[in-house]
Amino acid sequence: MSQKSVFDLIGKERAFQLMEEGVQKAVADLHAAGLPSVGLINGVLCERYPDGRVVPVSPPAAGREKSS
Repeated sequence: MSQKSVFDLIGKERAFQLMEEGVQKAVADLHAAGLPSVGLINGVLCERYPDGRVVPVSPPAAGREKSS
């Protein structure tokens, strides 16, 4: 008996939409609590604070150059 993936059940576009909505809610929850969200910006790991500040926490990843 094979199990179907969420992509098979609801389709790739809907699955990605739900994931994006979940990420946006998680970031909003973090910022509402006064905490930064973390992500890659031009290959650099950064913290984005609720006030809009972006603080790099690592150098650019190997093989990636920061684009201007």
